[in-house]
Amino acid sequence: MIAVVFALAAAAAFAGAAILQQEATQSIPTEDSLRLKLIIDLLRRPRWLAGIGLLLCGYGLQALALANGPVALVQPIVATEIALAIPLGMLRRRRRAVGRDWLGIFCVLAGVSLFLLVAAPASGIAEPGMRSWLASLVPVAGCALVMVSIARKKAGPRRAMLLGATAGLAFGVLSVLTKAATYEIGQGRGFSTWPLYAVIGVGILALVTSQSAYQAGPLAYSMPFIALLEPIVAVLIGDTVLKEQVRLAGPHLAAEAISAAIASVGIVLLATSPTVLQIYAEHRDARGAPPGEGGDGPA
Repeated sequence: MIAVVFALAAAAAFAGAAILQQEATQSIPTEDSLRLKLIIDLLRRPRWLAGIGLLLCGYGLQALALANGPVALVQPIVATEIALAIPLGMLRRRRRAVGRDWLGIFCVLAGVSLFLLVAAPASGIAEPGMRSWLASLVPVAGCALVMVSIARKKAGPRRAMLLGATAGLAFGVLSVLTKAATYEIGQGRGFSTWPLYAVIGVGILALVTSQSAYQAGPLAYSMPFIALLEPIVAVLIGDTVLKEQVRLAGPHLAAEAISAAIASVGIVLLATSPTVLQIYAEHRDARGAPPGEGGDGPA
């Protein structure tokens, strides 16, 4: 229960952070995308700094959750941030959620709850071998590199989706590395082992790609990919590397597939919310369409 409480608090903090960061990144030139210059420019914006404060708070809460529970328990709960971020975004713009939006929120929460109930995740080993780490991390790194390469040639929604997917992969890996790093720190050897430094490196990658995704389009384009890929990657690595005990056979697997489908329907409903797209279109029209977006923006 301690892990659940911290994970829910982390989801709320991440949701608030995503809203503030996405609003701040919209005023940055698109040529700064995927560069550290993007972060340097954003450091001058109080709204983005407030978002970073919430992001760091969420990350601390997530670390506490991971220290008290398995990755397969914590990350699906953290992924419910999309069910909080989009309604909060509407509230900031003084828009009311419609029935479709509430249905999406319900589906996300119901799907995650059903998954956790059926999967019944339990903790695994604390110190896996380096070969296990490499077998999981190298393919993920390869996928991220391919998506970033493609995203560089795209603009608008497609760029936001690809970079959001890359950020989702990075955040999924980051969560598992965070669990490994918190264990090493608890053993008094955090600065003498590699997980802590891997957390810093992957954290920078996740930050740059997520901010670039927010810059490329509204949350409705990027956050669904983050929300879907982050828990999937985290649960898979947790199962294969940390040997966490998750029910993945027979009727349990079927029920988990149904729960994932329900959550995915909710994410799609929220991601395609006409209210969200209208808010972004009005914001874009007020400041002028970003260079390179062209006709890819929402109608």
